[in-house]
Amino acid sequence: MSRNTLIVVAVSAVTATVAAGGAAATVVMLDPEGSHHTGAAARAASPEASGAGAPAEPEPTPTVTVTRPKVVRKTVVVPQPRSGGSFGGADERFLDAIAGDGIKAPADWAIEAGNATCGAGYDYAYRYLTDGGLYGYHVQTFLDDWTLTHGGC
Repeated sequence: MSRNTLIVVAVSAVTATVAAGGAAATVVMLDPEGSHHTGAAARAASPEASGAGAPAEPEPTPTVTVTRPKVVRKTVVVPQPRSGGSFGGADERFLDAIAGDGIKAPADWAIEAGNATCGAGYDYAYRYLTDGGLYGYHVQTFLDDWTLTHGGC
């Protein structure tokens, strides 16, 4: 048997033994003359080295802690129906619509801004509304609510 073949056989035997559970490992020694010696080596150290039959302690098992994130629910504020206010008709529906969309603005200013921006270009309306304190992402919603509740400009 050639030396390369012997090495392949030895590696295959060790791999098979480790894959089968590692109960024993096969030790192969090659010397320069090409002869070889094989033998079995016990998995654990000899009893003399380990304290003559002392019971082995089990390996500690890892502890896994799962932390679930706390669910935070947003509080939804439902606007109270307006009754007896000084606004009526389309203006009242407009104020209810923007409140439903999460836009908070003084009623007088919202009606004034709706009248001032109706029919104007988007750039003008954007500057007017954001200068008045509206968030940029609410501008189109504000304009749409005005148009829907007032039937256009």
